[in-house]
Amino acid sequence: GHEAGFQRSTDRGKVNAMGEQEKVTSHNRTSTNAWCMGKCEEIPEVKRLTERIESVTGVPKRNYESFQILKYQLNQFYLSHHDSEDLEFLVSGHRILTFFLYLTDVEEGGETKFSSLDVQVKPKRGRALVWPSVTNDDPTTWDPRTYHEALPVTKGTKFAANHWIHLY
Repeated sequence: GHEAGFQRSTDRGKVNAMGEQEKVTSHNRTSTNAWCMGKCEEIPEVKRLTERIESVTGVPKRNYESFQILKYQLNQFYLSHHDSEDLEFLVSGHRILTFFLYLTDVEEGGETKFSSLDVQVKPKRGRALVWPSVTNDDPTTWDPRTYHEALPVTKGTKFAANHWIHLY
């Protein structure tokens, strides 16, 4: 079924004549997602959560993208990818951190796997992960260790949320 705001995940496509980035259906990511923007960001619990993330990271909210809410159903996945982008022209700079929150327990599957680090994290409601996308020495250089993937959900549904945090 359809839930308000959730749409099939997309990748970035070509830039059209108007300078707009096209969206194309992702084959690497089969989940659906929604964005917590506007009124959603004013919900007291959302504000408190973002304040807690600011406290943990020491990075102000102005550097954050809006929460992306993710939904993975049976057999949905996200293949290995990196959260930083080749968009050095962005005024906000690279994504330097990902703050990832598990919103539900998952009966089976749905782990977040960092192959280079030999780390696999099981979804558990209330659990949070934070990882760098760039190196400490140069915040414009991707940290290759943080390529990661969302393994397929094999039983249940996975809800998660992330704030991508930029350099500026």
